Amino acid sequence: MNTTLVVFAAAIVAVVQATACRVDSDCGTGQCCYIRPEFEVVSKKRQSLLPVIMPTASDQGVCEDYHTANSDCYPLETMNGHCGCALGTSCQFVPLPTMSMPSAVHAQARKIFMPGPGSYKCVAKSP
Repeated sequence: MNTTLVVFAAAIVAVVQATACRVDSDCGTGQCCYIRPEFEVVSKKRQSLLPVIMPTASDQGVCEDYHTANSDCYPLETMNGHCGCALGTSCQFVPLPTMSMPSAVHAQARKIFMPGPGSYKCVAKSP
């Protein structure tokens, strides 16, 4: 009984462990190498300074999947080293079907915000 429990626990740990990587080519298809930055970006206000203030705590990361179409996303995740949306899609705000969007002038005042009920999703890019 005890041996079975140990084998089962070891199998779960092996499945749960993420693949270690240093570059995207270390990961599988549909994945990128996420190396956690020392400081996370929470605003686009000082985007020109990003290369200067984005040192990483280590040079080793883990492989993570790109978000598929219609899955939830966050506009700043790629600036923080995450994979973001899959090729051919982009992270855009999608309002709830029963709600109307605010005026275009208000929407352009700030690029990253929640203009109403809805969520950010990976949607197909316009041709």
